[in-house]
Amino acid sequence: MSETSSISLRDIDIIVSYREATEERRENLYAVLAHLARTYTDYRLWLMEAADAPSFDWHRLRDPKIRHVFIHHNGPFPKSMLYNTGVRLARSPVICFHDADSIAQPDTLRGCVDALLDGNASDALCPYWNVINVTGALKQAFMETPDRAIFASVTAPELPADANEIYATANGGVVLFKRQEYIRVGGYNARLEGWGGEDDELLRRATRLGVRWHSFGVPLIHLHHDSNSRNKLADAFNATESGQSVRDIKTMPQEEVEALARELSTFFVPEQRA
Repeated sequence: MSETSSISLRDIDIIVSYREATEERRENLYAVLAHLARTYTDYRLWLMEAADAPSFDWHRLRDPKIRHVFIHHNGPFPKSMLYNTGVRLARSPVICFHDADSIAQPDTLRGCVDALLDGNASDALCPYWNVINVTGALKQAFMETPDRAIFASVTAPELPADANEIYATANGGVVLFKRQEYIRVGGYNARLEGWGGEDDELLRRATRLGVRWHSFGVPLIHLHHDSNSRNKLADAFNATESGQSVRDIKTMPQEEVEALARELSTFFVPEQRA
C-alpha cells in the first residue's frame, strides 16, 4: 500500500505487549510494526516490553510513531499489566490492543475506529471473527513485503496450503475499546499472568457489566510461531488458580463482578485525575 493510499486511524493509540521469547516471535513483531507503518497513518504506538532486559531495537525501523516502554519483569509474561500501563499512557478516546503476531483487514480496522469514535452501537470491537495461521512461503512473502494484500487468498472454506484455521471464533489478537468503558470495567485483569485466559476473562466480565462487544465476519491473520506448545500452555493455564478464576467469572454473583471491576479500576485512578 503506497503512502498516498494509507489509511488514517484518526489519532488513536495502539498498544502492543511484547516479550522476546524466540527469534521467530521477534521477527513477527518487526513485520507487524512494519505493516502498521506501511498501511496506516495518524496513530501512536506504545510497545510495552517486559523482560529481564530490553531487546527491542528502535533503530531497526526508526518509526517516530513507536514509543518503546520497558518494564523490568522476570516472572510469567504480564500481558494484562502491560496493556493497562499502556492505557494510562495513552490519551485517545479509542484504544487498540494489538498482538505482536496479528494482522487485521485494514478497511475493517478503520471501520472499527469510525464506529467507536462516531457511533453509539458498540463499546468494544474485534475487526475479525476467526483466526487463520499462516506459515511457509505465504508467511515469508509477508515478512519480506508486509502488505495485507498478500493474504487475499486466505478465505474460508478453501484455504491455501500455507494457511489453517486455529480459532473458529476468538476475542483477542486485535481489540478496540472505548477508553472510558475499558477503565470502567477494570481493564485486563493483571492478576492473570502467563499464557492465555486474560482475553476471555475480560470479555465475560465486560459483557456482564454492560459493554456492547461485537465482531466482524472476516478473518484475522496470525503469523506462525512455535504452535506445538499452544495446547500444552493452554492446558497448563487452565489447571491453575488463574484458569479457575476465568471460568468463575461466568457464575460469579453480579455484585462480586461489580466489586472486582471497581477494585481493578483503581489502577487507572492517577490517569483519571490527569
